[in-house]
Amino acid sequence: MFDFGRRVAVKICGVTSVPDALVCATAGADLIGLNFSTTSPRCLAPVRAAEIVATTRPLFPRVSFVGVFVDQPSDFVQNLAHELSLAAVQLHGAESPAEVARLSPIFTIKALRVRSSSPTIPATDYRCDAILLDTWSAQVPGGTGEIFPWSLAAELLPQVPRLILAGGLTSANVAAALAVVRPFAVDVCSGVEKAPGRKDAAKVREFIAAVQAAEGANVAIRA
Repeated sequence: MFDFGRRVAVKICGVTSVPDALVCATAGADLIGLNFSTTSPRCLAPVRAAEIVATTRPLFPRVSFVGVFVDQPSDFVQNLAHELSLAAVQLHGAESPAEVARLSPIFTIKALRVRSSSPTIPATDYRCDAILLDTWSAQVPGGTGEIFPWSLAAELLPQVPRLILAGGLTSANVAAALAVVRPFAVDVCSGVEKAPGRKDAAKVREFIAAVQAAEGANVAIRA
């Protein structure tokens, strides 16, 4: 499905409008997250999501769309993935391993929220295509803007097929995160916003530029 070679991909999540999607695509985002959780301030109605996809995809065919769901029926997830031709679905709730496996062969990302005090992360319980690590919060299932110890992600990296790093990433700290973890992708939401669901174009560009600069430094070190 996704082939970025040795490059770390960039996912911008919580996009809620056509202009913001175009900003992200133009800046070089690889993945755009569309949130369908009714508990989120970034929630999209399917018709609005369809407008974003229909406008952005012809202009930027290399950009892939990921649907974000929180404890929603598998039929709803599958139907929306089909209707919008989503490249992947991301499950950000308390979905069981059986519920996650039921979505195969759709490319499935299971998000797990990490407490810094947790000695283990139950990622290997899930049969899925990627694991996303975000910071645990009692208030919201994601988009907290808070980081967790990246060493926990580095320890998990060899145990999962693909690892996506999220949780409080910004242009100021993403290079440091990449120095600790070599993930499949980085995921940013509130770190590039001016308000929930409203992206800041300058922050989007700065974040992607910071990832690209860190990637260039890593290539130089490996050489």
